[in-house]
Amino acid sequence: MILDDPDALRALDTYGMFSRLDRAADDMHAVWQMQDALPLPESYRFIDKIVIAAVSDAAVAADLFAALVADSLNLPITVCRSYELPAHADGQATLVVLLDHSGDTEETFSAFELADARGTQILAITSGGALAEYALQSGITLWRYALDGVSRLAFYSQVALLLTLVEKLGLVRDLSTDRLGTILMMHQTAGDFGITAEPTRNSAKRLAGQMIGRVPLIYGAGFMAPVARRWQLSLQQNAKAFALCDELPNLDYNLLQSLTNLPEPVRIAAVNLAAPRYDHPRVVLRQELTRRALMEEGIVPDTVTGLGESALAQAITAAQYGDYVSCYLAALYQVDPTPTPSIARLIDHLHSVR
Repeated sequence: MILDDPDALRALDTYGMFSRLDRAADDMHAVWQMQDALPLPESYRFIDKIVIAAVSDAAVAADLFAALVADSLNLPITVCRSYELPAHADGQATLVVLLDHSGDTEETFSAFELADARGTQILAITSGGALAEYALQSGITLWRYALDGVSRLAFYSQVALLLTLVEKLGLVRDLSTDRLGTILMMHQTAGDFGITAEPTRNSAKRLAGQMIGRVPLIYGAGFMAPVARRWQLSLQQNAKAFALCDELPNLDYNLLQSLTNLPEPVRIAAVNLAAPRYDHPRVVLRQELTRRALMEEGIVPDTVTGLGESALAQAITAAQYGDYVSCYLAALYQVDPTPTPSIARLIDHLHSVR
């Protein structure tokens, strides 16, 4: 079996997704190491709302950031995944954050133009591209980070940078202890679930094996809901697998009933993302009742919990675990986790029409 053979996994992973994932903790640490050098205009201290323009993995990073600070940040956060901005994104009291790894995403540039026309404050967070170039030319505040390898792993750096923003503004408590604990737990996750860890001791490999020929259904509550979306995107992009996600309690009001009449031969591999100490007591009850309901439909859900004490550590390590699962599932399907040819073709066609 390919999961037993690290050399075979590396041979299939021609772009080094596994090695980059192993270094995700270093990426986050590098961002937090440079936070004192990141420019922060004094005018940012007078904002009363944050609007984040992002798509795909960057949008999920923004969702996770918003969920992690929801109980402490007294400012509304809106995540926009399109060419438009909401009407309330207007004037100097609004900070529009352009979150785009490549710096060349057309939806982000559309949001940039709207934000500029409406006179909002703007922060560009990117690794480069046209966005970085334009920000430097126009005097827009730029936070530039370095990341080698596939762009979807920028997720970790993007979460770190968004948290750095509100921490530098004094809008949330000092997160230094949470940051340290998160980095330590990420290293542990990489050691426990990396390609050299044998399948008998590597639950990420076992879980990927259970997903073969099945439709993954990932769900969580609170800050684990955007982590479930991260799992879905990783499974779709890395494993090229159809995957579903939902959140509790919403799943119990909608998707749960739809499982009654699944078309043959569709089978579901369900995973509940739990957050010990952070899930609402009624959510904990729902997790158990949902598990029973799924089992009545012949679906035996797995439960995955993040590592560490803080919400940040639990969320990030659960996301990292899901990334490993998606890469192992890619290997089982005999596909390279990095390329996304269908997406690339669509974007090429889109760019050819102006």
